[in-house]
Amino acid sequence: MPDVTSSPEAPPSSAGPARAVRDLPLHRQVVFFAFAALAILGVVFFLWWGLSYHVWVDNGVYAVVITLLLFGLSGMWLMAPNPPLPALPPEHS
Repeated sequence: MPDVTSSPEAPPSSAGPARAVRDLPLHRQVVFFAFAALAILGVVFFLWWGLSYHVWVDNGVYAVVITLLLFGLSGMWLMAPNPPLPALPPEHS
């Protein structure tokens, strides 16, 4: 049986694991950038609130910002492509 992954007709997605966000399937790219938007929204909200109301210490604002940042960063981490594992030499006993 011929090796499908080495044939020139094989789709590029079967070449191996994704190494960058652009190598991910489209639905995972969309979700990754949606989570990135949450993280950016948290920073923008904090800056907007501080500049609008001249209040930089507010527990309610911190709660909103931390929630947006943590959901955004953790979602990006979960959707990020997995880096390839280094090949370890076999152990000789």
